[in-house]
Amino acid sequence: MNFALHCGSFEAERYWRDSRLASIPAIQNIQTKKITDSMDELLFVFCKTGDLLLTRHVMDSVQHDYIRSIGYDIHMNRNPWFTAERESEIDHLNVFEIMNLSDVTDQLLSCFSLEKATLEAFAAIPGTLAFAQKYHLASHYPEQNIVQRINAKSYSLEMRDRLNLPNVGRVVEGREQLLAITREMLCDGAVLLKDEFGVSGKGNFVIHSEKALLRLIKYLDKQAAQEKLIRFVVEPLLDRKFDFSCQLYIHESGEVQLVSFQQLDNHGYAFGASHTMSESFKAHLYASGYTDQMLEIGSLLYQDGYFGDVCIDSMILQDGSIEPLVEINARKSMSLIKHGVDSLISNPQLHSSLVQFNLEVPARFQYEHLLQNLNQQQILYTKERGMGILPLSSGTLISSLTNHNLNERTMGRLYFAVIYESQQHMQNLVAGVNQSLLDSGLNLIK
Repeated sequence: MNFALHCGSFEAERYWRDSRLASIPAIQNIQTKKITDSMDELLFVFCKTGDLLLTRHVMDSVQHDYIRSIGYDIHMNRNPWFTAERESEIDHLNVFEIMNLSDVTDQLLSCFSLEKATLEAFAAIPGTLAFAQKYHLASHYPEQNIVQRINAKSYSLEMRDRLNLPNVGRVVEGREQLLAITREMLCDGAVLLKDEFGVSGKGNFVIHSEKALLRLIKYLDKQAAQEKLIRFVVEPLLDRKFDFSCQLYIHESGEVQLVSFQQLDNHGYAFGASHTMSESFKAHLYASGYTDQMLEIGSLLYQDGYFGDVCIDSMILQDGSIEPLVEINARKSMSLIKHGVDSLISNPQLHSSLVQFNLEVPARFQYEHLLQNLNQQQILYTKERGMGILPLSSGTLISSLTNHNLNERTMGRLYFAVIYESQQHMQNLVAGVNQSLLDSGLNLIK
């Protein structure tokens, strides 16, 4: 029987980024990295019966049993790739690089007829093609240099020009160009500085004043002294009303398929939640010519050698106009995961949202207690209920708990889907989640 092998590392931009580039000021957080490394658990929503999901860390047994109970009859790795002692050695590697080095991979995959398997990666990152070749997996991904070029923020600027879209963004190279062009833009308002491979809000920096610009220049000067290259995208800070995204799939034949549209609640420039788009707004996108622009982007991506998953970020501005192309992400996305959740819904009266909560997690927390609390309130999604709260990952919540003092609290993140009938029903379900979190000793981080 043919099956798919699913795996990947989130924040793929981290692995595409040129190490010679100077970086924007950002808070380095070990706990956040542990959360990101555990996000591959969310990929189960793409799995069909008999598929294999390989995750960087072993999924908590309670979550493993739960996803099987709601219909995901899939195989997973149940042993770590390396001993705990070697964890620090491989921390900087992505999941493909880790699996390529681990003896456990050979033992695990020897149980499967891999000549019938297709690799389904979250993104084509270094090590993806080597992994596919090593295990003779069918792999449908472009070469790494093409993927890297298309995911750079400067490529999105190029695409705006090719589509004859208004393009106020500029690529700046070097200290003097950054200083001069940003000063010029500041005359009309705040400026957004984008890292070529920024992700989840960590690659964006808002400059409101000349003083803030000079502080940034001073910060970058220290990196330039270490021979780092100053190269960023700068553009006026748009007066946005809300964000949304379009998911495409570009077939190897060149056919471009519109997969879904999702409305977003972003926290600053980082993902907050993804919601089902209203039919009226979807109709507006078709009528406005937006969807034609998306299909044209897909065709141009194919001309440039790319095929596979694409997520295009867009926004509605305060004046009601559409900003169709904010940036291109040539990979799977959180909104595509939300679309994957939609496949569980057979009742056309139901809707879904994908939500994340950042939480303070006590050292004694046990994931099982949270699922028990949700079930006691009768809001945990089950096949019988057909609606409710569907927890999408356990590792993002508990990955930071190891090796911590029992009196300490660490940061965790809960990703969950809400499957609901109405806005009021959704609000009631989210209120139930909040109560379950409190009952489990978890505090929401605002």
